[in-house]
Amino acid sequence: MSRIAVVLAVLLAVLVPVPGQAVYHFAKIDEIMSGLSGDPNAQYVEIRMLFMGQGSVAHSRLTAFSCDGSTHTILLEVPNNVCPANMNGRWTMGTTSWAAATGVTPDFIFPASPAFSNACGMICWGAPGNGLTPPQNPPTWDAGVPDNYNPDCVAYGGYTGTLQTSDTAASTLTAGNGTQSLQRMNDTNNDSADFAFATRTPTNNGTCPTTTTTSSPTSTTTTTMPGAGPSKCSSKEIAAAGKKAGGKAKCWSKATKKNLPVDTTCLGTAEMKFSAAYSKAVGKGGCINTTPAGTIETKVDNFITDLVTEINGGTGTPTASKCSSKELSAASKKAGKVLKCYAKAAGKGIPLDTTCAGDATTKFGASWTKATAAADCNTTVSQGDIETKIDNFAADVNAELTATGP
Repeated sequence: MSRIAVVLAVLLAVLVPVPGQAVYHFAKIDEIMSGLSGDPNAQYVEIRMLFMGQGSVAHSRLTAFSCDGSTHTILLEVPNNVCPANMNGRWTMGTTSWAAATGVTPDFIFPASPAFSNACGMICWGAPGNGLTPPQNPPTWDAGVPDNYNPDCVAYGGYTGTLQTSDTAASTLTAGNGTQSLQRMNDTNNDSADFAFATRTPTNNGTCPTTTTTSSPTSTTTTTMPGAGPSKCSSKEIAAAGKKAGGKAKCWSKATKKNLPVDTTCLGTAEMKFSAAYSKAVGKGGCINTTPAGTIETKVDNFITDLVTEINGGTGTPTASKCSSKELSAASKKAGKVLKCYAKAAGKGIPLDTTCAGDATTKFGASWTKATAAADCNTTVSQGDIETKIDNFAADVNAELTATGP
């Protein structure tokens, strides 16, 4: 960063009154990686704050673009600000697989996505505008336009799509080489010259307390603003979805073990328990959203159908398989545990406890390894593929039940 830019940053920070952690756009993507030790779901992005007070990052977006830029996937809408917001401080976004592999839990978790591959693409983080105010809440801007990401995009692997106007070239390197990450070495707006492989340095920073202070001419009050809560109703809605998903997957696990059609009574029991639990949750009042039970039921049913198809090769009578039965059991437990983590967060009005989610991932990995040791699996689906399905499903249910407007 030039001396003039630093001076400008100081002046802006001093002269412009802004809420929260001041501004967010004096920051850069410092490190990215996808594919640690052969696991494509171990994905990670580190942000370095170039000046103090760059912590108002809530509702900024992290997005992955395909190799030619024709498609994009929003990996994360950052749920909270970061604290402390110190010059050269670093905060991170990553997957549960990354946390499990490195032992360092990122500040924010995003579901693993094939869009963030280690072959080619572009990772963008930020939001439109000059960065002097917090990002728009909720974000309604076009996530497919690179120039909408202030402050930064990093193109890698010979990305051929549209770059940010200020960028001159994509890096020819991939997003990590299996052991090292792609790291910023310079800042010339040329990713080919600015990035190189180096020993990864996973870290975390810390998120801000979920409170905000609002002022009026006559008084100042502090109001708890936990983002999407707290809400006992929404917490119990999420928990009900987790129990239904776990219950249905267990039905399929039993059928697969014995080469029997899935027990419709078992499936029906899961349905009835969900309906009762969801109705009870709504009856308490205080739900963040008025999401119909049917909307969540559809999400759960589609997830189970996808899961069974991937592991058993279809949703008909399964071929007897100890491996596939245990894979389904492992998936059911992880889905239930991750949604339980989201439920706790909603109940307390706090961000997802990444340690809780990471523990679910660690246990799933051990169970999956034990399952595949049986060597009679119905399909050769990878652990990473199933983890991605679970993480995406859980995040989708949570967003449906807890996402809020301005």
